[in-house]
Amino acid sequence: MKYFEYSPSQLEAKANELTEKYDKERLVRAKHIDVYDIVDLIGCTPDWFYITPDLSVLGMTAFYDVCMYSWPYDHYEKGMIPKRIKVDKGTIVIDKALQESGNIGRENFTVIHECFHQILHPRCFRNKGADYTKMCTQKSFKNHTERVRNMTAIDIIEYQANYCAAAFLMPKEAVINTFAETMGQTIGNSLISLTDYGVKSAIKETANRFEVNYTAMKYRLQTLKILARELKQRNISYRMEQL
Repeated sequence: MKYFEYSPSQLEAKANELTEKYDKERLVRAKHIDVYDIVDLIGCTPDWFYITPDLSVLGMTAFYDVCMYSWPYDHYEKGMIPKRIKVDKGTIVIDKALQESGNIGRENFTVIHECFHQILHPRCFRNKGADYTKMCTQKSFKNHTERVRNMTAIDIIEYQANYCAAAFLMPKEAVINTFAETMGQTIGNSLISLTDYGVKSAIKETANRFEVNYTAMKYRLQTLKILARELKQRNISYRMEQL
């Protein structure tokens, strides 16, 4: 698989470019967004069906005309089998159960994540015999906003789509302005600790204003070097055992 090695600043720029096309004001302040308007803006079409009976796959994007399988329900029943369906090039499919769940934050992130696969990665799947769809599992949406060692090609394009989705839904300046307003203080150079008074409630309120989940906003604030990263409890316990 071939892919372009985007730097974090390039990924931020890609996200800001799309924001400017949609609504420049979102770069500086939190505003309501209909993510399906963005699907239309990039020339794609949304569709919804039960991709998996257990929500292990949240979304999918088709780079070419393909055939996929759709399940009849959002849960497995004995003897249930999926139906083969045709999905046209440029279709962004969101699992119907995710949309029905009412989890707007996860749905918004999933939709924009798929949009950035369409923007960044169509050339990644041009090899003969390649799977011309990109299916995104729940695992894909964990914190891949940082580049880490030994990433596979798939890991890298997931990281890129996640980073752009976060930067688009939570533009840097707008997040800083809103979080500072919520905290009632100026954001300085010192990292804010998650354990400081009022920080968790401020993250939650900021997340609500950007229509994303708490965890997505927490990761974004950490990526922007506003919020300190949490120590891994397992590592702390392990080190103590060695003393």
